[in-house]
Amino acid sequence: MHPLKWALLALCFPLALWAQDDLLAELEAIAPPPPKAFTYATFKGTRIINQQSVELPASGVGQFVIGHRFGALNDRPLYNLFGLDVAQIRFEYSYSPVPWLNVGAGRSSGSKTYDGFGKVRFTRQSSGTGFNWPFTAAYYTSATIVTTPFSDGFTHYFTDRMAYTHQLLVARKFNESFSLQLAPTLVHFNLVQTASEPNDQWGLALGGRYKFTQRMALTSEAMLRFNPIDGYSTPVSVGVDIETGGHVFQFHLTNARSMADPQWMMQTPGKWSKGDIFLGFNISRVFTHVAPEYK
Repeated sequence: MHPLKWALLALCFPLALWAQDDLLAELEAIAPPPPKAFTYATFKGTRIINQQSVELPASGVGQFVIGHRFGALNDRPLYNLFGLDVAQIRFEYSYSPVPWLNVGAGRSSGSKTYDGFGKVRFTRQSSGTGFNWPFTAAYYTSATIVTTPFSDGFTHYFTDRMAYTHQLLVARKFNESFSLQLAPTLVHFNLVQTASEPNDQWGLALGGRYKFTQRMALTSEAMLRFNPIDGYSTPVSVGVDIETGGHVFQFHLTNARSMADPQWMMQTPGKWSKGDIFLGFNISRVFTHVAPEYK
């Protein structure tokens, strides 16, 4: 090859490499940033144990939950077979018409209590493009009606049977294993037992989950009460979640036997230190009423 051709080739080769690098840089500059990704499965179910979580069933999906609490382990343990002969039960059904809203109703055998509830999620923890929320937040409210007869001999209004719960649920999934939730809580009782007991009672619910396998997790929760009342204790629960496809089984130990919101939150008489411990479980099953549309 002629020496002049070698010189031209040597001159053009680095220019071609530079042009290629420059083109790749331009392509990288105009490439779209990573899309926003929302955090999911902060908790296994819509409840941590007794406490509601920030989770909701998907849009068009209903959920049936059965809660069961046996008797106290220290109540004649051999005679009652460690509480297995004595039980309270609660069942509920809820539905999510849209992804951010869940409404439902339930009934507890404790004090024969009926309830209606709703949960609205208004932020979701996310990562990726643009502004990202560092936590998921939801508002939860319920109204309960106790239907057992009054035994004090006084005339009562129907509204005396009612109580209301309001909670702000704030949760963060720190990694694939650990999630934490805080929930400032207000419970209003239309009727209280003594004049010294406030109608409005405040608390802070703490809940956490540690996932140690793909389908199993440890859970715990407590309700810190800001209006301590004689005869009532702080409800504390620990449990294990097991996911089996369409079902979630939650087994736990707790000093709160009642399952209606105002009762377990603010009216728990049992004490862990005295052995007032109840074995319980929740079972949830989801049903798809409206199939999702795929585009």
